[in-house]
Amino acid sequence: MESLSFNSAQTTVFLCALEEKLPDRRDNRGKKHNLALIICAVAIVIIAGCATTSRIFRFIRNRIDWLAQITGIVDATPISRANLPRLLTQVDWYSLNLILEEHFNFCLEFNASQEWIAVDGKTLRGTTTVEDKQGQRTLLAVTQINKMILVEKPLPSKKAAEVTQTQIMLHHSGLEKGKLTLDALHLNPGTTKQINQAGGSYIIQAKDNQSILKEQLQKLEKTQKPIGSYFTANKGHGRIELREGRCFDVSELEYAQRWANSGFATLIVIERKTRKKSKKTEEISFYLSNQKLNQGQSYQGRELFDAIRGHWQVESDNWIRDVTFKEDSVRTKSENQAQVMASLRTLAMKLLRQAKIPNMMAALDNFCDSNKLLGEFLKKVGF
Repeated sequence: MESLSFNSAQTTVFLCALEEKLPDRRDNRGKKHNLALIICAVAIVIIAGCATTSRIFRFIRNRIDWLAQITGIVDATPISRANLPRLLTQVDWYSLNLILEEHFNFCLEFNASQEWIAVDGKTLRGTTTVEDKQGQRTLLAVTQINKMILVEKPLPSKKAAEVTQTQIMLHHSGLEKGKLTLDALHLNPGTTKQINQAGGSYIIQAKDNQSILKEQLQKLEKTQKPIGSYFTANKGHGRIELREGRCFDVSELEYAQRWANSGFATLIVIERKTRKKSKKTEEISFYLSNQKLNQGQSYQGRELFDAIRGHWQVESDNWIRDVTFKEDSVRTKSENQAQVMASLRTLAMKLLRQAKIPNMMAALDNFCDSNKLLGEFLKKVGF
């Protein structure tokens, strides 16, 4: 096994925080393993690309001496395959997230007046069952430019609860005052009023879940002249994509009373055409924003157009979680275990981005193969 001179001072601070602030719900008579060490080890193993409980267990068992070295816990012993998921099920997720935020600075300062933030829910598919086809879900708020994860919050399995939980998250985090992109589920008077009255900005897609409102927007798009038009063309992977955006002033449109405090100001119509070999597709989408455009200020409309594209790109982070970190491969019936591991995957993604690593999958493979490379990375990111 590779030797490594590793300064464990930073890790010791993290371990001390876990031991001091993370409640241990286990019966004292049954404690065989240091809870802080196991949580720290699982975080490290996820950074090394191990996703399933079995792979995490084997990594800890096979490299326990190295883990003891870098954590400073000399009497560390490997946990059994059966006990590992049981321990994760008992971890206080809320306290763990507070420690992660404090130690790794999850909630970095950002310019809310400049950067758009994508708010999106994700299903942890490994938790789905025959009875609960939706499974456990997590809510993420991510900056569009540098993909900084500002907030992660567990969601009830029922998708309808996402609206209420998002409103609570936006209020408690203060993000309601920022610039937000959300999917069509959140086009409802409660959310739009909350953001508008808090002084924030939103862009939300209008779909058939608000059929009357969408019909109004479709009619306006056909009869009014746009106040701005924007165009992009992209080519890659054998596909050509053409996107045209048109902005319309909808501030004077008459809406149902329940939208009175939403501040609708601009409609953005996105027309997307793609061609791959002989296959062609066309689609048109409608988005509402409370950000008003001034005549002659074309950059304002372009910002809304780009923010819609940015939201889609942030949603593609789910692909990284599913493919690179193999989140969908993690099967568990425990809601708490699923959320704990999701938080640790979020930590891994944040640290990899912080280190400006362009190819995450290659990095995880290298870390899994080499204690030295993994140790150097942990030291670099202040683990």
